[in-house]
Amino acid sequence: MESYILVADFFMINFSRFKSLLAIFPAVYFAFFAYAEKNNTSQKKDVRFAGKNYNQSSHSFSKDYLIGKFIPASHPDFSIIPEQYSTKKDLFLRREVLDAFQQMHTKAAQEGISLKIISATRNFTYQKKIWEKKWRGQTLVSGKNLAITVKNPVHRAKIIMKYSAMPGTSRHHWGTDIDINSVSPSYFETQKGKKEYQWLVEHAATYGFCQVYNEKGANRSSGYEVEKWHWSYMPTAKKLLREYQSQISETDISGFLGAETAKKLKVVETYVLAINSNCN
Repeated sequence: MESYILVADFFMINFSRFKSLLAIFPAVYFAFFAYAEKNNTSQKKDVRFAGKNYNQSSHSFSKDYLIGKFIPASHPDFSIIPEQYSTKKDLFLRREVLDAFQQMHTKAAQEGISLKIISATRNFTYQKKIWEKKWRGQTLVSGKNLAITVKNPVHRAKIIMKYSAMPGTSRHHWGTDIDINSVSPSYFETQKGKKEYQWLVEHAATYGFCQVYNEKGANRSSGYEVEKWHWSYMPTAKKLLREYQSQISETDISGFLGAETAKKLKVVETYVLAINSNCN
């Protein structure tokens, strides 16, 4: 009992000191926990930001993705193209590519130029249908049934590849490439087509797009014929081309009629990598 009295006496004697400490304790308490919460929140923000950057900078692409063996409609990086930007329904692009095209489309419209996507992502299965219809002669090439007129498989493949890629080798697999307004060379010889193409030559690079198949010459001696309609979104496509070069060889090009010609034609070197030097 005496010990309690002594403690009470000590407290009363030193009350003025304790009183000043008690007065500042709440302020110290709240300041400490406010700082802790702020620091914790800051760390959470940094983690989310770093995670976003990490996902973007370290993202790798699988072999299946590079050769088009996936479904764009169910891929998280892809979005359907709104109808006002395309001539067909159910076309897909990578989200960043669609965003860039929408910006370019808006600017072009302000200057009286109409840009419409007529072809976008084509996966392996889609490209296989295009290829095999030409291979079998169901789709005429330059007015000819190649299954009848060109028996040599290597020669037949080369004719098809003037404008159409083998399944597994098309840049359209990646969701970075688009065909604009027409896939007919003659369209871009019309007054309207010339005007649209000239606008793209002058402005497309501002939005990240490059014409990958330009006129053949000293800087591009092989590959597809000139395609004034085919534009590629380079910020993503450059990464994909590097991945393709490091991961894919002709032995990965298979599963369709005429696939045996891929190795003989060295399609990776002479077609996939044979692009406009300004787009590298």
